Amino acid sequence: MPLTADKPKPMTEILGKTLIEWIILWLKKNKIKRIVISVDYKKEVIIKHLKNGESFGVEIIYNHHDGAEGTGDAFRSVLENKNIELPETFLAMNGDQIVNLSIKNLTTFHRKHDPVATIVMCPIRSPFGIIEYDKTGTIRKFLEKPILPDTFMNAGIYIFNKSIKKYLPQKGAIENTTFKHLAKNKKLKAYKYMGVFTTVNKLSDIKEAEKTLLNSKLNSKLNIL
Repeated sequence: MPLTADKPKPMTEILGKTLIEWIILWLKKNKIKRIVISVDYKKEVIIKHLKNGESFGVEIIYNHHDGAEGTGDAFRSVLENKNIELPETFLAMNGDQIVNLSIKNLTTFHRKHDPVATIVMCPIRSPFGIIEYDKTGTIRKFLEKPILPDTFMNAGIYIFNKSIKKYLPQKGAIENTTFKHLAKNKKLKAYKYMGVFTTVNKLSDIKEAEKTLLNSKLNSKLNIL
């Protein structure tokens, strides 16, 4: 808010492109041409903007998960939609992150280990300044909101097997249900990604996302609209 008062978050603009456009360009670069977008809040804004995907060189199919209670319910609605045919293994993701991940490498990793699901993980950026000090209390280094190379977070990008359907909750978040269950039963793998990652959860994140993209090669690689 307030940018999402009249549109869903994936329609937030970063360097002249919406988040969803950045995602589509990345998917297209990775030779994915058929995309299912599951929509609810202010969905008419996304549909009007993207239409059937023809102007982007992809095919877009919409799944309406109106009233879904959490990510588990939203993913389930896609799997139960008889008008959508998913392959046995498919990419699933949130709609608010920009990356330069190789989907081919991710898929190869998933097929090698054959779990029910693979989660892409990337180093977390601390929202706080980090202090390094010695035993006397003397500060040796102060790092302002650094990327923590040994602490990883869920990047919100997954490879799922269709068998994940039976692990999805009727409502609620898959992070609190499905993933915990799969991890307990050793049916979940993590794929380490160390490249560009940026997302938007609050207004201040927009400037940070623009800075990240301007400092990377990703903007020039995907600036093809």
